[in-house]
Amino acid sequence: MKKNIIISFYFEPCTLTPSQRITYWAKNFHKLGYYPTIITREWKADIKSHFDTKKAIGHKVRHERHEHFEVFYLPFHPGILDRAYYHWGETALRPLFFLVKLIDVILAGITLRFTSYSNFFPFLTQLCMNEKYNHLIVSGEPFYLFKIGYYAHKLFKLKWIADYRDDWSTNELQRKKGNGFLRKLIFNIESFYEKRWVSTADHIISVSPQYTNRISNFLNVPGITIENGFEESLLAFSRPPLFDNFTIVYSGTVYPSQNIEIILDTLKVSKDRGKPFQLVFLGSGFDIKEKKRIEGLIHPSIQQYVKVTERLTRADAIKFLLKAHAVLGISYGNLKGIPSSKLYEYIGLKKPVLLCPTDNDIMEIILSEVNLGFFATDKESCFQEIERIRSLYIDATIEDLEESAVNKITKYSRFIQMAKIKDVV
Repeated sequence: MKKNIIISFYFEPCTLTPSQRITYWAKNFHKLGYYPTIITREWKADIKSHFDTKKAIGHKVRHERHEHFEVFYLPFHPGILDRAYYHWGETALRPLFFLVKLIDVILAGITLRFTSYSNFFPFLTQLCMNEKYNHLIVSGEPFYLFKIGYYAHKLFKLKWIADYRDDWSTNELQRKKGNGFLRKLIFNIESFYEKRWVSTADHIISVSPQYTNRISNFLNVPGITIENGFEESLLAFSRPPLFDNFTIVYSGTVYPSQNIEIILDTLKVSKDRGKPFQLVFLGSGFDIKEKKRIEGLIHPSIQQYVKVTERLTRADAIKFLLKAHAVLGISYGNLKGIPSSKLYEYIGLKKPVLLCPTDNDIMEIILSEVNLGFFATDKESCFQEIERIRSLYIDATIEDLEESAVNKITKYSRFIQMAKIKDVV
């Protein structure tokens, strides 16, 4: 088997969404003829908020050998940026956090010793001195990990691949945010870093064709698209009884660019017409600011129908989603090419997906292809789409919808997507 190294900040037992991609690759690369060695940070499974990810944990390297892969968990000591976020990031002293961010950006061009992954490259160096590896894959973010790929290429002539779970300096949202002097300065510095570091990669990988093309063109490095996909184990989950009341569930973090007012207005319209539903933002309490935004937009007349929960374990979240009548997707404003990790989980569960507002882009294309999408642009069209979903249960045709999706969703399984990596490794 070919031996590869994968560097990822996120890996199990971390339960955050970014860990799922590389954890799956580690457990299944052997099916493609690879034996991966994972370098990650120490984690605990119980993560309730962003602050939990900034706390020091571990005192020595922990090595786990599994049948088809091995993992080195390095002690986590928060760098200056994580420490600044922990103390000031969500307080009135937030400007101090941005000042430290600028210092962190400048220092990263010189050294990674002040980051939260300062021990990654020294450890990689030890491995490369004792073992020969075929390829290095570095998964970002944090995107400064790509500098490790750059170092490995320069010092060990190691072929490496940059795996982008998101785009970095080509990110439209970051570009729009970059109108202040400080943000613009940081953006320009990071853009320089990205071009310098990642231009040494053999290939880049990203999660949507638009991301891949944009990053590849910016760096002049060939790229392939490996979508996140859904884990095949989702298909084996038994179906529990549905909630007694018609329930729509949004899973995960809500982002500032997402318009949640339409679904809340639709709920008010539905209540006024005698057809209310339960709306659950599952795990959205993880982000304090977004939880406050959601709660601030809820009209008093519909408060009893809306719930924002804290993070659940993935197993409990899946069970909760299976009990829902429909799941909710929300586009990211005018941003395009964002496929949202939860979208694949939704289709793996074969649930009707209400996309409101629709993105008129990749999410709508995928959902139309698998015949699970219901698309809305305003409160009236959203109300009508919810009525269509209700009718599936009233007419007992929901199983027909699920069965029609089975063969169509296969191409989006995580293994089918992962297997594309054979083209570059």
